[in-house]
Amino acid sequence: MKTDFKLSSKMHLFIIISCIIIAIGAAVGTICQFVANGYFNYGADWESYKSVTVSYSCVDYSDEKEVKEICDKAFNEAGVSYYYSNLFGEKRGEVVGGEYTFKFNYSVSEDKLKIAVNAIDEVIANKSNFAQSKAAVHTVDGLLGSGKALWRGAVALATVIVFHFIYFVIRYKLTAALGALLADVHNLAIFVSLMTLTRVPVGSSVIAFGVLTVLLTAIGTCFLFDRVRKNSKDETCAKLSSFELVEKSASECFKVNLFLPVSLAAVAAVLFVLASISAMSALAVLAPTLGAVVCFVSCGYGLLLFTPSVYSRFKQIGDNFKKNHIRSLKEKSSK
Repeated sequence: MKTDFKLSSKMHLFIIISCIIIAIGAAVGTICQFVANGYFNYGADWESYKSVTVSYSCVDYSDEKEVKEICDKAFNEAGVSYYYSNLFGEKRGEVVGGEYTFKFNYSVSEDKLKIAVNAIDEVIANKSNFAQSKAAVHTVDGLLGSGKALWRGAVALATVIVFHFIYFVIRYKLTAALGALLADVHNLAIFVSLMTLTRVPVGSSVIAFGVLTVLLTAIGTCFLFDRVRKNSKDETCAKLSSFELVEKSASECFKVNLFLPVSLAAVAAVLFVLASISAMSALAVLAPTLGAVVCFVSCGYGLLLFTPSVYSRFKQIGDNFKKNHIRSLKEKSSK
């Protein structure tokens, strides 16, 4: 892909952009830690919330809308609002039974919820067509994977990064290995920061996407550094500077490193549509889909812009060190 845009000349710009994203992400997360429900927007299996469940049985009654109307009125009078409701019920002959679940933000006052529950119980108790009905308040404290998911995710991340570094030291030498290490840490930091900034609901799936971010980075850097090594052995590229060589290599593997995250993002979108059809709620599959998109955006930015621009400086430093070392050896041998 031929272009007049010089990545190496924009290195400082990309460093500034990345630092701003990471700094704003850390600031937003810190603020939310004190005024919201946590550093991240915890959801799915990591979500903490309060809920009200209304179990009921109705005789000669076939419309569950009245139950919800009673609950809505009680919640409005108590000054609380739920963000999710679900009905699980069944009908057997002339008896209808079920359980309504209403979820509230963790910060909602439990005293207000109890007032609403008492109001619901009082109304249902005075209804002749209801029997064995009860409302109750529950508090659910989300556990971050009970420690196991985080621990295993950390081990997987460390394993991929260490293996990536060692492999590059053996195959491409130390300069490329340091560039690959920086790419891993950078893309992972951008992924975490964007998850904080966008407030995408975070559950245990975020660990998988964090590992996937590093894996895609490792694959993308393999394309880039392999192209750099091949071009450095090409006689036609012998006169190119370190910056020009990396520019040429990044341009040649641009389409591959663009196709990888874009195609995976498209797959995530298709899976979201298919999963939404079968899922009870589209929100249940929306969070991991958005997490996947953030993952691929982080990899795309890191592989296409940040890594080539910064690695060009790494390579120049490495080449200068190599030239100086060879020169010093020649001077010693001549003496």
